[in-house]
Amino acid sequence: MNGAAAARRRVAAEIRAACSEFGFLNVANLPLPEGLLERVSAKAREFFALPGEVKEAIGRSELDVISGYVGVAVEHLDTQQPGDLKESFSLNQASMALLDRWHIPVAGFRETVLDLHDAGARACAALLQAMALSLDAPEDFFVDKHAPHASTARFFHYPPVEHRPGAGQLRAGSHTDYGTVTLVFQDGVEGLEAFVDGRWLTVPVVPGTVTVNVADLLSRWTNGIYRSPKHRVALPGADVKQSRYSNVFFYNPNSEATVRCMDTCYSADHPRQYPPIAAGEFLRQRRAAQYS
Repeated sequence: MNGAAAARRRVAAEIRAACSEFGFLNVANLPLPEGLLERVSAKAREFFALPGEVKEAIGRSELDVISGYVGVAVEHLDTQQPGDLKESFSLNQASMALLDRWHIPVAGFRETVLDLHDAGARACAALLQAMALSLDAPEDFFVDKHAPHASTARFFHYPPVEHRPGAGQLRAGSHTDYGTVTLVFQDGVEGLEAFVDGRWLTVPVVPGTVTVNVADLLSRWTNGIYRSPKHRVALPGADVKQSRYSNVFFYNPNSEATVRCMDTCYSADHPRQYPPIAAGEFLRQRRAAQYS
């Protein structure tokens, strides 16, 4: 095995260990354009600084509950708890035309969101090549299943918590992500937590890396070998009065792709746990439960 191949195998083994044990990892050197994340962060902050009535006019489309603006405490990621103490802007891959309809008054906002979709997809495709290798599958195993992909970019603002929250209320309630993998660009303020082996662990902010978590469909493909962990954004300490921002790219498969257990992920001792399902149908079921 030559040096390059040995290095790829070593990285693949590290990915497998992190995805199997935690479902979260911090990844350096993803192929993202220089300066993109800084530009995304700046434009997201400009957007959330807009007057409330302007943001409310950029509401979710009746055709796509995933795209548009959602105000503080409207979304319940944990449907059994009060609304999340955050506001968000989202754009689904299938709803790009809404950007022209909304006329968002932030210079360069449209171009930045589109650049994030394009670059996020390329970065996730490269990441999934390494993940396929880690699962002893061909590197291109996931390629056709995400052509075209059906992903969503979301910007989040968690305002300072000035008043006592309701019982069980968090900045983002406990949940899992639905798709394949999620890229999380944290702003340096911790708060993201993953539930691992019965306890909540802080997902650290590591400069120069992107936080990645396994989502439900990848867990199904891997027969649970890669775990899709519950996660949340906890409240800050009582003496911390500051905003938190994060920008997220949810990488989802082609809606028509069938998600079934990979051949390398089951055995007599570890039989298939999930029946095959179309990716789009799975996402529709999960979103219906979330937004009903």
